[in-house]
Amino acid sequence: MHARTRPGTRAPHVRVLALAATAALALAACTADPEDPATPGPDPTGDATFPVTIDHALGQAVVPERPERVVTLGWGSHDTVLALGVVPVGIPADSWAGDPETGLLPWTQAAIDELGGEQPTTYTDLPEVNVEQIAGLAPDLILAPYSGISQEVYDQLATLAPTVAYPEQPWLLPWQDQTLLNGRALGMEDQAQELIDQTTGLIEQAAQDNPELAGTTFAYVYATPDGALAAYVEGDPRVDLLTSLGMELAPAIADLDTPEGTFYADLGTEGTDLLEDVDLLLTWYNDTEEQAAVEGLGTFQAIPAVERGTYLPLLDRQLGMAMTTTTALSVPWGLDTFVPQLLQALDQ
Repeated sequence: MHARTRPGTRAPHVRVLALAATAALALAACTADPEDPATPGPDPTGDATFPVTIDHALGQAVVPERPERVVTLGWGSHDTVLALGVVPVGIPADSWAGDPETGLLPWTQAAIDELGGEQPTTYTDLPEVNVEQIAGLAPDLILAPYSGISQEVYDQLATLAPTVAYPEQPWLLPWQDQTLLNGRALGMEDQAQELIDQTTGLIEQAAQDNPELAGTTFAYVYATPDGALAAYVEGDPRVDLLTSLGMELAPAIADLDTPEGTFYADLGTEGTDLLEDVDLLLTWYNDTEEQAAVEGLGTFQAIPAVERGTYLPLLDRQLGMAMTTTTALSVPWGLDTFVPQLLQALDQ
């Protein structure tokens, strides 16, 4: 949990919003045609765009020309790169919710299949980055804007290729900023903005179609069988997605003081009183055994939202990840499953 634990599986059914993912890929694949100036996309020669200089918290990345061998670290960047029509040579494996063999989440694999080309190498980047393994991929760009890489690791990576880290704090970067930063490094900032507009449009449409969500207070927490309790705060993508749908972070949680660069607040074993005015309580579990242990705690049962049933426990790991990373690929994949679950929980 405190090491950026990964939440989320989805019920398999046809998704209308999946059409948006196809549209995003189609947009991304449209690089400029030198014979047709009206074709969207940057100059494929890169002369009009590069070099690109990006300052960030750990240094400066100078991308001299359009990259061809992109490696990503952390969450989300690989989805943006794919949505922009580029298949990375290296992608972090998700051992929590990804495919047991490839480590890839379904929307990521679908985008790779759509674009074609060689299957990316996958690797573990949490809790540590294997720099030698990354070096073996011969990258010409490393994207890690939504990650927790240290200065030491960054310095090693920067000797391999231009490396883009987080602008200010590890693990705290709105998905919109992450998308733009990745797009800029690829020389495709305009296309990245179009992806943001498309994804924002899907979320706004979901909010309009489900006005019952407007003004509903919520808390998104993580509880453990030993009674520990933490709440995600503003700036965490889980919280930001819910507020984008018109919901409101419970005032008692919103008013908490959290250390700079922290995406959650420890409530402790006695912090359930901060959840008294929550309309909807959300949490995630690793498995049904953990769920049973937490729900068996008297302190957890006494939370008003749990007592009345306006409580959404997420056991679907893939859906949890889709609604945590918030990318141009994950939102179309999961939003039309997630929103009905919110409504069903509120209807108890």
